[in-house]
Amino acid sequence: MAVTTVRPNATASGSTLYTISGGSGSLHAALSDNSDSTYIAKSTSITGQATALLDFGTTSISAAQRVKRVRVRARIATPNDTGRCNVYLGSRADNQNYFHSALAVRGTNALGVVTGPWFTAAPNGTDWASETINGLRVKVTEYNDSTNVANIYELYVDVDISAQPTVTVSAPTGTITTTTAPDVTWAYADSDNETQAYYEIKVFSSAQYGAGGFDAATSTATWESGEIASSDGTAVIGTLLLSGVYRAYVRVAKAVNGSPFWSAYAYSQFTITVTPPSVPTLTASWDDNLGKATLTVTGTAPTGYSSQYFDVHRSDDAGAIYAEIRNGGNITPNGSYVGTVADYEAPRSVVAYYRARSVGVDASSNEFPSAWSTVQQVLITSDETWWLKAIEKPSINIGSVRVLAQLDTNIDEPNTVFRPLGKTRPIVVAGPLQGEDGIYSIKTVTEAEWDAIYPLVIHQGTILVQDPYGNQKYIRITARTWAAESKTDGTIFRDLDLAYVEVDA
Repeated sequence: MAVTTVRPNATASGSTLYTISGGSGSLHAALSDNSDSTYIAKSTSITGQATALLDFGTTSISAAQRVKRVRVRARIATPNDTGRCNVYLGSRADNQNYFHSALAVRGTNALGVVTGPWFTAAPNGTDWASETINGLRVKVTEYNDSTNVANIYELYVDVDISAQPTVTVSAPTGTITTTTAPDVTWAYADSDNETQAYYEIKVFSSAQYGAGGFDAATSTATWESGEIASSDGTAVIGTLLLSGVYRAYVRVAKAVNGSPFWSAYAYSQFTITVTPPSVPTLTASWDDNLGKATLTVTGTAPTGYSSQYFDVHRSDDAGAIYAEIRNGGNITPNGSYVGTVADYEAPRSVVAYYRARSVGVDASSNEFPSAWSTVQQVLITSDETWWLKAIEKPSINIGSVRVLAQLDTNIDEPNTVFRPLGKTRPIVVAGPLQGEDGIYSIKTVTEAEWDAIYPLVIHQGTILVQDPYGNQKYIRITARTWAAESKTDGTIFRDLDLAYVEVDA
């Protein structure tokens, strides 16, 4: 903790309401001279409350600093038990005065320092910053008259300034031949002796960090951890790297008033040199009747490795961003080195881009990836019907669902459905689910249709809903009701209402 104390340097108002004892020429001079022989008191000619406003000297806040908290202190003496004097910590921002609640001096107070509470935010509700620190202002209000008034000797404002932490990255370094996902190790340091609360790692290839305009904060990385709330000093790189030269950039943060105060990035450079497995081939096809893409990966014998598996990724934005498809990781090939996986979740009416790789595993369980296969483009067509897909149980998926109405309602939900801070979808927990984010009204007109949809109606897992217009979302059904109606020809119509909450995939 580094505390800077600033003193009054100007009188904003109230100079005619207070008298000065001891010879100082201004209120602010009397309150900043560190002398008990000078003080101010409300003038005996004033009846009722009187207020003086004092401005304070500026404090330089660099980019490597953050104001943690601020408080006011005063040396005040009140003569008897009727003492009533308030001191307010404030700031002038945007041409307005803002003040925190008062430091109240009541009753008899022998000359001494009275100290207000620390405030972690400026009185206008914002974080302390250069504007509000340079606009520091203290208001002194006296309520008594005559000889009952307080004598105010000194005013102080303490500014607790937090220094930016620093980080040194020690690993990985040199040439690495035994793993393609090495550990990153760093050392956190802070002159305020506060502990690390967050870290973030980004790994860049030589092509990425060598590009013009490179910035570790904004440039595209090969892998990044995201902001992790942890005091750890080591973490494994969360992707398998190909042979090449890389840099692991790390930044760390401590918590200042509940938010991260980040260090600058530091890095270590390293080289991956391994013999990868052969690049597999990939074929992809779309089956409109089943609403799925089939991906077939063909590799070769994993020479030099104990075993191998395949990964399949999909991009929905022409190859800008890829993500592993469901069940598309750790695909075990058969004896002919062929592995197959189905993708039921590609958005319809788009061109999906698929790619695959082989990962060799050695006797020590280290993993070594091949380069990615040639990208396969697949047009995901739409049959212009509603599909309901049980993503954990695709055998009960059904298309051509007759959806009569979708009521897009949003109402409050009970405690069994809650939305954690930072999440875009609610978490559904065990217990009676009573809330609803919407209702699907569905009709079946044959026993075959009812038999086909019934397993999905009673399914208690996540369901992917794809509509005829190219939209899709993941839901959990929270209530199921239906009514049957017999027709003269013996057929039975059923009207279903499926209440749901939208959830993460």
